[in-house]
Amino acid sequence: MMYPTIPSAQTILLYCSKFNITDIVISPGSRNVPLAIGFASDKKFNCYSIVDERSAGFFALGIAQQTKVPVILLCTSGTALLNYAPAIAEAYYSEIPLIILSTDRPIYKINIGDGQTIDQNKVFGNNILSSSSLMQDVTHQTQAILKSNIQKLIKTPLDKASLKKQQSKIQDFNNNMVSSSFFKAIQSKKPVHINVPFEEPLYDFVSSPSVKISSKSLNFEVSDQKINLDEFKPFFKKQSKILVLIGCSTPNYLSKKNLQILADKTGIVVLKESTSNLNHESFFGNIDQIIAPIETLKNKEAIFSNLKPKILITLGGMVISKKIKQFLRNYPPSHHFHIGLNSPNDTYYVGVKHIKVDPNLFFEKILLQSNVDINYKNLWVEFSNKRHLLHKTFIKKAPFSDLIVFSVLSSKIPVNYQLHVANSSPIRYLQLFKMSHFNSVYCNRGTSGIDGSTSTAVGASIVNNTPTLLVTGDLSFFYDVNGLWNNYVNSDFRIIVINNHGGGIFRILPGYKENKFFSSFIETKHSLSAEQIAKMHGFKYQNKKTKLGLRIALSSFFKKSSAPKILEITTSSKLSSDTLKNYFKFLSRS
Repeated sequence: MMYPTIPSAQTILLYCSKFNITDIVISPGSRNVPLAIGFASDKKFNCYSIVDERSAGFFALGIAQQTKVPVILLCTSGTALLNYAPAIAEAYYSEIPLIILSTDRPIYKINIGDGQTIDQNKVFGNNILSSSSLMQDVTHQTQAILKSNIQKLIKTPLDKASLKKQQSKIQDFNNNMVSSSFFKAIQSKKPVHINVPFEEPLYDFVSSPSVKISSKSLNFEVSDQKINLDEFKPFFKKQSKILVLIGCSTPNYLSKKNLQILADKTGIVVLKESTSNLNHESFFGNIDQIIAPIETLKNKEAIFSNLKPKILITLGGMVISKKIKQFLRNYPPSHHFHIGLNSPNDTYYVGVKHIKVDPNLFFEKILLQSNVDINYKNLWVEFSNKRHLLHKTFIKKAPFSDLIVFSVLSSKIPVNYQLHVANSSPIRYLQLFKMSHFNSVYCNRGTSGIDGSTSTAVGASIVNNTPTLLVTGDLSFFYDVNGLWNNYVNSDFRIIVINNHGGGIFRILPGYKENKFFSSFIETKHSLSAEQIAKMHGFKYQNKKTKLGLRIALSSFFKKSSAPKILEITTSSKLSSDTLKNYFKFLSRS
């Protein structure tokens, strides 16, 4: 391994080894050379070179999403760091651990006209767990430091003994700062930022480190919060209407035993989403399919009042469905409990009590009693079955549109694929179809942006043992096209682009107007195709415009190949939005 001569750079490398943080995403630059070469020269680190920092941020997020272990993001100084911001915000709200290492000019070179220099401290504001800066080493390039007329690092006249003592204090400070930041990222599953100032020269290396770090053993066990779960048993036993809402979670988040416990209770209704990754035949997916049609009925007040729970239990992360949020805000439960280590969100305006224990332990200890009101689940079953029958009837007659594309995809995606879905229309369309055979769906729901979907999927694919499929809209795909600008796209990586030539989702939102202003500045119509992008990045490419063509393409799309593949599906934005509106209108039939 090649160690940089700069002590603070050695410190970071040594702590990465100590904490067993091995995935390093590096964007090329000059100021970050000491760390970049240090990481790349050691075989224990898995280093990835991603030129575009915005893409690099989401690429790292995709890796950490799968491994649950912090990934290092390393960039040079200046605006390079700012490009991480979208991915950092997504990681923060999705609770995914990242460690951002930004290399910097010395503090006395900030705001004096030096190139590629900005104030890098706390640039991510409140959208990150912590942000700190290491102290600059005074024994590295001491004379260069002294040349500055505004430097305050070294007192003059120079005293070597004092300088050595000062460097020792700096080393202790940096040791504590690096180790505590790493520990925060691991424990809290959120991103942290460490800014590291380096004085030039940057290209000097030695074969062994000159600094020492703490030799204390590390313990990352999360101490269980002291909660007497028995005190909740009588409380839940008295309730007859309990709604369990599962947000974004990982496969096997709940044990089979607890899935069955929830399924067996007649007074408990479990609502899940595509990204919940938990399936049981008695759970209700397709939330919008059930709730949206009720909003148009004359007796909606009575129906919603009957569907209203007395207790809401939430698990996991962010919830996609706007309809369930609106329903629970308009017809709030008496109590809202959030179970698990994810951050509790008071999404439904009733206050939330966080029971910070493993959900499996919660359900086993509480042993939810059989409830008297068997009609609660039966009511949801009645509405679900009715809407599902109308859904099947409509799909048989609907024209080729975005809705039909997802109807076909829902039954054609092989079960061994990991599915990544872009935000906006794609994830919402997917919510309308049963994916009970599928148990591995991911979407960046922390901030719900369209940026970074491709980069995230590519990052996830390199540490996932199964093939990966990204289903994306055209704007999301073109926006993150640099997600394909790297050497890490596997031959079994697949992309399906639904291209309706603009942000079709805006056509179905209240207030949409068919005029040039909406077309240009809201819907953002375009005539782009993915064909040349596929060619540039070495993907096999097909374009289909009919249901039959789509079915034929999918018959071979997932077969093994020597290169990754892109399937572009061309649809009409207007027809797709009209079809979706008609779909919900049709579901409203009594």
